[in-house]
Amino acid sequence: MTAVQSPAARVSPLPGRFAVAGMAVAVVIAVDLHLRLSKQVSPVWQTLSEYVYGHLGTRSAAPLFSAMCLALSLGSLALLIGIARVRRSTPILVLLGTWCVGLLICATFPVDPEGQARSFSGQLHNYAALTAFVALPSAAWLLTRASAVRCPWEPRRKAIRRLAVASLGSVVVVLGGFVATLVIGTSAHPEVTMGLFERLLFTIDLALLATMVRPLLSAGEPR
Repeated sequence: MTAVQSPAARVSPLPGRFAVAGMAVAVVIAVDLHLRLSKQVSPVWQTLSEYVYGHLGTRSAAPLFSAMCLALSLGSLALLIGIARVRRSTPILVLLGTWCVGLLICATFPVDPEGQARSFSGQLHNYAALTAFVALPSAAWLLTRASAVRCPWEPRRKAIRRLAVASLGSVVVVLGGFVATLVIGTSAHPEVTMGLFERLLFTIDLALLATMVRPLLSAGEPR
């Protein structure tokens, strides 16, 4: 006997609009950092976090990097609020909350400069980033599970799950590059995976967030 789903819960477009605004600000800042600091921070060899050590004239680029992480965190928090009104699933909300908190930690605690001894701040940054990058695709995967209430994300299940798998795959590659750096050293330049693949991971996660936001925005469209 086929289970009958309850009607879909009412979705408000407002959290979706705030989410898009936060993501848009983060993308604009990221592009700006890439363009203006291309001669100081290599997009091939160095990670996004290393933009904190760039300089825009006489000013440090650290506040811009922190603003990027903060904007993405607040946009993701808006997405979390929108999802919470429809899917009150504790694992999903905890994982999305972990992603938001991880971004805040990355904004507050800078990564260690290349070649310098590891500090508490740098280690906290690294572990927060890794945890956040694992939490987001995990939350996305759970979001598309079947439930008793008709889920607005169900029509996008295939796209969301493909992006979630791609995101986790990129995390594995980035983590592998980090381990290779520790084991092999820097002479073989394993950081190429840390630079290129972290940017690929960032792009995939932005696409994943955008796909997750779309059902919230659709709620405000005329039928």
